[in-house]
Amino acid sequence: MARKLFSTFTVLLVVLCAWTAYANVFSDDAGVRALARSTVDQAAGCGDDCKLEGLRGDRGMFEERIEYDIVKRGRFVVVCRRAFIVAGDHGCDVTERPATAPTASAHP
Repeated sequence: MARKLFSTFTVLLVVLCAWTAYANVFSDDAGVRALARSTVDQAAGCGDDCKLEGLRGDRGMFEERIEYDIVKRGRFVVVCRRAFIVAGDHGCDVTERPATAPTASAHP
């Protein structure tokens, strides 16, 4: 009985890991990138007029991290996560900003 329960648990864990990888790493992230860009534009205080010098990103199973270099504003880092690991809407927060950047809330 314990062996069957362990096998069932293992299969469920593998399926959950596969779904998490698909949902957070391999699926289209255009919506998340748009939310991150909106968040950084607001945090930089330049709105739709922000111009990028550089952009780097990293997607993982639990979060998406995007670094923006904004002309005349500096480097900002935005981290986006789901409300729940495999489900829910994404939320983005500015985790790093230049010392001279505005400190207003980064949430739209």
